[in-house]
Amino acid sequence: MMLNRETAAVLVDSTADLPDYLAADPNVSMIPLTVYFGDEAYKDWVELEPAEFYQKLAAAPELPRTSQPSAGAFLDEYKRLLERYQRVYSVHLSSQFSGTCASAEVARAQVEGVKVVDSQLATGGIALLVDRIIERIDRGIAEAELDAYIERFLKEKVFYFLPTTLDQLYKGGRIGRASHLVGGLLNIKPVLIIDEGVIDVYKKVRGVRQALEVMRDGLLEHTQPGSTVYASLSHGLNEPVLAQLRELVEGITDRDVRIRLTSVVGAVIGTYVGPAAVSLCFIQE
Repeated sequence: MMLNRETAAVLVDSTADLPDYLAADPNVSMIPLTVYFGDEAYKDWVELEPAEFYQKLAAAPELPRTSQPSAGAFLDEYKRLLERYQRVYSVHLSSQFSGTCASAEVARAQVEGVKVVDSQLATGGIALLVDRIIERIDRGIAEAELDAYIERFLKEKVFYFLPTTLDQLYKGGRIGRASHLVGGLLNIKPVLIIDEGVIDVYKKVRGVRQALEVMRDGLLEHTQPGSTVYASLSHGLNEPVLAQLRELVEGITDRDVRIRLTSVVGAVIGTYVGPAAVSLCFIQE
């Protein structure tokens, strides 16, 4: 089957933190997770934008809670999309971080034409995968070819991020294999990686600039000259550090590196990585 603008759509959850051009794309839809400050519930990106969220987070006496969409909410969305499209690619937050993929799978079993993709990623990593899928749908692609590309993306993508604190990852139970760093950071800046959907330590350095250089050097180590590298940047409202990271990536001269998008980290991911985190995701094609 050929997939194109008439036959295929993409559904993401709100942890994709889509940039404006993807959020406005007619073939892309979003289903929100929910963030709870005490008894107050907010739909991520629908009722709570990042700027307001980080203000609330700074004043909150305890870490917010989050919850995934129900299987029923997914089923309603799938049915709506399948009235127009023959295929829906349902692309979601790492199943190691959330039950979102599990809810999607329950709903998927009740309809025909939906493929659930565990991105093994979060925020701008998911957005980059959606960008690459939409580019292919836009020009037309055989279904088997797109499925093969997604499988390759999941194997070969690299995602680095630099949190300003590990406290929230630890308290929220999402710290993965980096738990041994909690309480011992002081001046140490850990560059973390999402490896097969789980957070792990990539390298530990002193200072933000060194950490950003480690991320840039990681891109060089995982790619080769000769074919295009597509990248995404994300930040928790930390423009100064994001600008440094962008400058380092754009300063690479022996690769064709194209920064496809910049995401602002929204409320759900921000709950766990804290304010001011920055990330870099890339895939070489």
